[in-house]
Amino acid sequence: MSLGIVLLLVGCIADEVGGVYLVTEQVDDLPSAQGHGAEVFFQAGGSWKATSSASWLEVDPSEGLGGRNGITVHTVESNHTRDRRKATVTIESGGKQQQLTVWQRNEYALFNPNVYTIGAEGGEVEMAFSSNVSKDSLLISYIPMDWIGFEGDSLRTPATRASEWNGRVRKLVVQPNLQPTERSAYFLLVMYGEQRRTLYQVLDTAWVYQQAMSQP
Repeated sequence: MSLGIVLLLVGCIADEVGGVYLVTEQVDDLPSAQGHGAEVFFQAGGSWKATSSASWLEVDPSEGLGGRNGITVHTVESNHTRDRRKATVTIESGGKQQQLTVWQRNEYALFNPNVYTIGAEGGEVEMAFSSNVSKDSLLISYIPMDWIGFEGDSLRTPATRASEWNGRVRKLVVQPNLQPTERSAYFLLVMYGEQRRTLYQVLDTAWVYQQAMSQP
């Protein structure tokens, strides 16, 4: 019997046997912000397919051949439900299947509102937000500009801590816009990582738009 026929027979037998053995049975605590993921490993007795039970979680790749395999589960939506949530990934091979559970955490920090419009004459804004993140772990970050910044901050300071919890931060001061075009700036609610110097995840974004000076 030729080698090619032997390999073909082995492949057919593997497909018929099927079955899945999970090396990774559960993924805990993916961050609440989208774009985070983890690797999952398993052994398949033949060709396999993987599916997710939730729209916020995707699997890549979603199918493959038998043997030891690895897939990535990753979030495509942020968790703004304020509750920890889970999804089930089902891996099926040869009519047999195994399931693993993936959890996404519920940290949230939301600007309210998240869009501010200021007249060309400038003025002050108080940016409101709510969050369940520890006060010492939350930061409002922005790119320094010469026309906008928090009251009392140096224009070279790229970030400022929230001065009040689940409420309002210091006043945001906007200088007059003498230009004929609108301008804008964005602000990020960011959670620190365990090292405190590492930005862990961006939880929300707010935009400030300033109108242009009217031309005579």
